[in-house]
Amino acid sequence: MELTWDTGDSWFERTYAVDHDGQTIATFDDQPTLDELRELDRQHGDPTERLDLWQAGLLCAECNDEINNRFAANPQGELLCWDCAMATDSHDEQAITVNTDPTKSVMSESHLHTKSLCDHVINVATGCRHGCEFCYVPTTPAIDSRDGMLADQADVDDPQGDWGSYLLYRDDLPERLSNILEERDPSGRKQTGRGRGVVMLSSGTDCYQDRRAAQITRGAVAELVCHDIPVRILTRSPAVVRDIDLFQAADDRITVGSSIPSFETPLVRAMEPNAPPPMQRWEALDRLQQAGVPVFVSMSPTYPTMDKDDFHELLSYFRALGEVVVFHEPINPRGQNFQQCLDAADRAGYDNVVEELQQMQDSHQYWVEYALEQLNTVQQVATRFDGLQVHSWPDDELVRSTSGQLRSKLKAMQRAVSPEPFSKCDPETPPEQSELARESESINQLI
Repeated sequence: MELTWDTGDSWFERTYAVDHDGQTIATFDDQPTLDELRELDRQHGDPTERLDLWQAGLLCAECNDEINNRFAANPQGELLCWDCAMATDSHDEQAITVNTDPTKSVMSESHLHTKSLCDHVINVATGCRHGCEFCYVPTTPAIDSRDGMLADQADVDDPQGDWGSYLLYRDDLPERLSNILEERDPSGRKQTGRGRGVVMLSSGTDCYQDRRAAQITRGAVAELVCHDIPVRILTRSPAVVRDIDLFQAADDRITVGSSIPSFETPLVRAMEPNAPPPMQRWEALDRLQQAGVPVFVSMSPTYPTMDKDDFHELLSYFRALGEVVVFHEPINPRGQNFQQCLDAADRAGYDNVVEELQQMQDSHQYWVEYALEQLNTVQQVATRFDGLQVHSWPDDELVRSTSGQLRSKLKAMQRAVSPEPFSKCDPETPPEQSELARESESINQLI
């Protein structure tokens, strides 16, 4: 697929055509918008094809300079050269402050190999529409160390407190990723035994939270798949099904998952105020697995009032998706975001959740006992379902708070490799996760 152009009476007057397999599939009397071009990518040709917008004869909507390097788009979707993009003020869009992310990073090495998720991450934006109260992202260096940029680009005063109200896009990320993958020696990319060279979209934002983010994501995934790089996608958005054709073309180089901590919709809405309902996420995963796309579930973070019956209901739904891996992590009482969870539960009238969260905040030992009990209960319930494997994520602080046999089992959980198959990078060692205590034992006896 190729974008071509002809001049009119002057160099600045151009008409454009998009050609595929020797045929013109679209023409434009004026410069096409970024949305129009990305949608042509999705609707025509091989799913892994991508229309490269660098050096394609496109002009900046502000200064009329030809775009031969980095670019972005204004609120109308018109393309901007990088200088004009950086000079453009933010704007409000459905209660979200939106602008361009000036970051130079494209694909970053990640410590998420410790959770058997990936070795690299790609984030299509900075910020997120969902505004999850428990989100740890605003405390990471990607947000915490960029106060000045966030203030300049989105008028952000408090990156954590304002989380969910700002979003800075990386429109040219597919083009920049293409350059990196073509120019750099693939043997130099990080690949650990637990991360297996996987690239994850996204660890710091939802890569399908809206149409613009989804378009960036599709381009990035197409590039990764074409370079035979395994991909993990994590999203809360049902819009992920828009790219089933691309996922099918990726074959066993991709797995797609969603975060579903509970099916208690009012509680989930309180903690994830702008995210889609959990049942819609499950239905999206169901559509994906019926289309032959490998799926997984992030059951994280689970709430302290959930018991064995709650986990049985959740895991029975997840098993209905096929032989899936479920990643599980209990909630952690750390940082400002935990207080936000407490406040959100209070506003929603969940007094029992508030009481449990408050006790965790007040007593480290109470949290230790809760976290161990939940990890053990989930692993026990999982044994009732053939073909369902739970990959638990015990926190480092939880491991340090235990000793003896219990600590050894928790460390084994941390060292385990997710049993998911990826092309050319199957797990080096079998899973080492299991229940911490038998049905007849008490966790308190092992502490």
